[in-house]
Formats: sequence, C-alpha cells, structure tokens
Amino acid sequence: MYEFVDHTADMGIRVEGENLAGLFVRTAEAFFDVQIQKKKQFSSPIDVPVSVKAANLEELLVRWLQELLYILETRHLVLSDFWIDEIDETHLMASAKGVKFDGTKHRVKLEIKAITCRGLEVRKADDGRWFAKVIFDV
Repeated sequence: MYEFVDHTADMGIRVEGENLAGLFVRTAEAFFDVQIQKKKQFSSPIDVPVSVKAANLEELLVRWLQELLYILETRHLVLSDFWIDEIDETHLMASAKGVKFDGTKHRVKLEIKAITCRGLEVRKADDGRWFAKVIFDV
C-alpha cells in the first residue's frame, strides 16, 4: 500500500510494509507505478538481480530506488515482481522481473529524475510494521 504526499515542486509517497523486506518491495512497486502505466500484459520477463550496500537503513532505501531508476534509464526495463532475498540495515540482495519499455504496452505517467534525501523517513512501528516516506525530484 502506498499514498501520495503533497510536496512543493516534487512528488512523494508514503509506503507501508508488513516487515522490512515488504517495505522495500512495496516502495519499488510504488516507484514504478507512479511512473509507468501498463497497458497490456507482459510476456517473456527478464530476471534482474539487484545488490545494494549503504551505511544505514535510510541510505539503503535511497540507493535501492536509485538502482531501480538506473536500470529503468539505462536498460529501459520496466520492473515488477520484486523479491528480497537478504536485507538488513546496511545491505540488500534482491531480484525482480522486467520487460523492455515498449510504447505500445507502456505509457510514461511521470518522469522521476532523482531520489532525494529531503523528508526521507524510515521507521518501524510498535506493531512491527514498517513505514517510509520518500520524495522524488520530478
């Protein structure tokens, strides 16, 4: 689950996950959902491994999203179906499935230029659920 966050000149999301891995999966899903509209079903997905390291949890989330943005921009892959294989506060090993961007199957809704650290939040609630707020430069 995610929701939009009002932010002057940029765009943000608030995301909830049942655990830390779920938070990172939901954030990735929201990241692609706000950018790309899928018009048709996909076929022949490409497996994409992703590995990220950081000094702390907040930086890890930013680097995760930066890596997904890099894959979108350089390999032109629209990713979906994310799996977190390993995660702690400083590293993440994951995989996703993706397909090449195709104008007959996809439409760009919003172009994210960068993931910012402004207003970034990552926290664990008392009930064990995780929450994040991320602002994108659009």
